[in-house]
Amino acid sequence: MNAPDPTALRRRVLLTGLVSFGLFLVLAYLVASAGVSDWWLLLAIAVAYVVVVRPLMRPVRDASTLRRRLAYQAFLDSREDEQ
Repeated sequence: MNAPDPTALRRRVLLTGLVSFGLFLVLAYLVASAGVSDWWLLLAIAVAYVVVVRPLMRPVRDASTLRRRLAYQAFLDSREDEQ
């Protein structure tokens, strides 16, 4: 598996943050203008997280998993070299 590009991952995190913030502002405006309970905002944010934020962050989570796996493998290899 190829190593992920750190710059692309940083851009992905920044994009996700900007999209999340914008989505929050839109949802907060819609809930406030509808005059419904603030609990609807909480529900809308939870749905937005599941539908938008988690899928956008998938490459970052995969890269973190790969990095941990490679670091652990390097650790095991260094232990074998010592013995």
